[in-house]
Amino acid sequence: MNRVFITLFLSIIFCVTNAQDIHFTQWMHAPHTYSPSSIGDFDGVYRFHGNYRNQWSSVTVPFTTFAGMVESNTLDKYVEGLSGAGGLVYDVSGDSKFSTTHLNMGLGYTVDLSDSNGVFRFGFLPSATQKKIDVNALKFDNQYNGYYFDGNLSTGENLPRLSRWYFDFALGAEYSTYLSHKFKLRSGFAVYNILSPQQSFFNNNDIRLDRRYSFQVDGAYQFSDKILIKPGIQFSKQGMYYSVNFGGIVEYDLSKTIYFKQMIFAGAYFRAVDSGDLIVGLDYDHWRIGISYDINYSGLVPASNYRGGVELAIIYIIPNQIIRPKYKVCPDY
Repeated sequence: MNRVFITLFLSIIFCVTNAQDIHFTQWMHAPHTYSPSSIGDFDGVYRFHGNYRNQWSSVTVPFTTFAGMVESNTLDKYVEGLSGAGGLVYDVSGDSKFSTTHLNMGLGYTVDLSDSNGVFRFGFLPSATQKKIDVNALKFDNQYNGYYFDGNLSTGENLPRLSRWYFDFALGAEYSTYLSHKFKLRSGFAVYNILSPQQSFFNNNDIRLDRRYSFQVDGAYQFSDKILIKPGIQFSKQGMYYSVNFGGIVEYDLSKTIYFKQMIFAGAYFRAVDSGDLIVGLDYDHWRIGISYDINYSGLVPASNYRGGVELAIIYIIPNQIIRPKYKVCPDY
């Protein structure tokens, strides 16, 4: 009975894992999760970004995700258009403390099509991944001594392994151009888990990670001197599962000078048949901070009571050297 239970338990885990890679509501603030071609797609020398997500705390043991990455455009001095990146993603969930750790090192390459006012970007993102569970965090019927649970008793289980490492990589490409002096359009496509690695704790070669195909289109429309509208749609398919995110963000510029950026933004995205996502945030000089909350409206509503997850994104860019004026900006009266 024990073996049936744990086999079923791990099968469910891997069905969920096969269904979806780790993802963020603020996908536009976690660019490496939707396409490696985003590596180096910023104005500056270095870009640091971190993401935190806590989901389903109202239903069960929460799913908690951390991600961080550093990108550099300094490789451009060796090979024109070349950028590099490195980072990690860590996710833990459930009573078994089932965890996934991705270690990433990637390259991006930019081709500037000056004749057509367009830019092509390509990205390559290899990764080493570990998945593991903590059996000591679980309770089994063999550990019931007839009166109470005794964690010192043997579980009676003999798993071939409690963790697994595998190597994989992703490829991505995107194209961006100005359709007019007010509107910039970008579209891209990426493939993750290209090697479809084995991930079974039972050495079952039939349990492999499905490839994930990601496609996104987004834009930036300068509605006025102060208002920038950024619509977008992102589609992912992995095995028999898919997700569609669509919506937009409106940014309002509060800057008093071009040398010191101040901006607030707000918007909403919708994940088809799953949730509505509210996003707010601000830009302050070279910092960008975004906070979002998922309102769940899927079949899980009886348990979730419409509560999904909260997410935080922080981005910091070290710019190219800028000589700022030493005078003070006069206030508006």
